[in-house]
Formats: sequence, structure tokens, C-alpha cells
Amino acid sequence: MKTYGWLAVGIITFMLAMSGVVHAQSKGAQPMQQGAMDLVNINTASEQELQQVPGMDPSLAQSIVQYRQTNGPFDSVNDLTQIQGMDDQKLKGMKGYLTAEKLNINTAKAEDLQKVPGMDQPLAQSIIQYREANGPFESVDDLTKVQGMNDQKLQSVQNYLTAEKININTASAEEMQIVPGMDQSLAQNIVEYRQANGPFGSVDELSQVQGIDDQKLQSIQEHLTADKIDLNTASAEELQIIPGVDQSLAQNIVEYRQANGPFGSVDDLSQVSGITEENMNTIRDHVTVEEEGGGLF
Repeated sequence: MKTYGWLAVGIITFMLAMSGVVHAQSKGAQPMQQGAMDLVNINTASEQELQQVPGMDPSLAQSIVQYRQTNGPFDSVNDLTQIQGMDDQKLKGMKGYLTAEKLNINTAKAEDLQKVPGMDQPLAQSIIQYREANGPFESVDDLTKVQGMNDQKLQSVQNYLTAEKININTASAEEMQIVPGMDQSLAQNIVEYRQANGPFGSVDELSQVQGIDDQKLQSIQEHLTADKIDLNTASAEELQIIPGVDQSLAQNIVEYRQANGPFGSVDDLSQVSGITEENMNTIRDHVTVEEEGGGLF
């Protein structure tokens, strides 16, 4: 009888342990907590991705996708008020997690391009291959040079896309290598210089980077920009490029944005925990806030 008793205890213990695993897995399916997610693009996100946003239930996520399929991409996050079930109060709680940015065909990965309605895997891959062979696109219309893209196809996808220059203040070494004449070593030098000295004030400052002389700068500068870092779209990692912003402060900025919605101005940074008058003066020169209508709110 003792043997059967111990066997029963073992079975019960095993069942309790499995119950804990199931419970943990079910918790993992819940929306991510603040500070744990990138911005969700309402123009390309699936229903499952939208449901990761706090306060976004399956019905509302489905309505967003259906509206987008019928009416095309959203111009701004504020356009979500046209969705049945979305009111101002509900949207206010979600704004810090959302963006309506167009995809930059000069930096987007194939898996991101495939999220655009009408863009399948072969076409997305063709865009990547063309870009790797010929350098950045000057405009979205240049996609007609890509195998598999015709005028009709371009018309269906172009409203979701943009062709911006490579931002040397936020681009990864991999993204910078898209530029003709930019090899892995040079791209890495740019990233390391940026990490040591903060964001570039202009593309001309690349002349201070090892391996870039006047001739090299002249050959690559037309594909580059040194835009300031946008407080409303930058990741915590990108924010740490700014002098005076460490990992903790970068996370505070992201969490404030998620809790309160997009920053209305750079001055709003003063409300973030850890921002002092001293580091505010340092940070101010390197950041910006895109205005309403720019697809960020």
C-alpha cells in the first residue's frame, strides 16, 4: 500500500507541475507589459500583432485590419477613431504603442515588406536583391525596375511605402552597407564613432570617421542623412546613442511614451523620470518630435 501511496503523490505532483506550465504559457499569450515591445505599425500589423497592444481585444484588432483592407493605409494613428469600438479614451491608452509610419524600402527587411498588402515573398525578396545590387532607391517609383513589379502592382503598394535616405544617426551597420562604396568595415567605423561621440550633426561630420576621406564622402553622401532622433519612434537602443542617455533613462523615455502617448514637443521630456535640467540641455540638440500628419501619432 505504501508503494501505491507514493505513486499517487508522484502523479499529483506531476499534474500540479504541468498545470503551472500551462498557466505560465497562457500568461505569456497576454499583451506585453510596458517597456517590452516595439511600436506596432497599424498599416502592416496582423490581428495577432495588434492584440499585443494593451487594451486591444481581438474584435478591435480585426476591425482595424478589415478597415485597412477596405480603405487602404491609415495616415495617422488618430485615424483609428474611425474604427467601430474605438473612442478617444481607448485610443489615448494605446497611442504610445502604435505608429502609422510608411515602410522605408531602403532599410526594410524582406519579412517587413511581406506585411504590405499585395506584397508576396518573391516580390519582397526581389526588392532586397535589387537594393543590394544597385544601392538605395531614390523614390518609390523606382520599384518598377524590380522584377515582378508592374504599374498595377506598384499602385496597390505605394501608399504603404517611402524611399528615405539612410540616417547615419539610427541606421545599423548592416543597413548602411546598402550604400554603394560602404563596406562592412567602414559601416562599423561609423557606428563606433557614433557610440563614442553621439549623433552626427550633419553628413559632413563623417569626414571625422576613420576610412572616410573627401573622395569617399563625396561618393556616399547623396544617399545619407543625419536627421535628429525622433522621440516618438526611437527604440530604447537608439535613444542610448544620445549623449547623457543611458539604458535606464532610455527605458524611462519609452515607458513614459507608452503610458502617456506620443510626445507633443521636446520640452515634454522634462516630465520623464531621470531628466534633469542639465541632461535636458544636452539631449535637446539631438532629438526632435515629428508633427501631426507625419504618420507618427
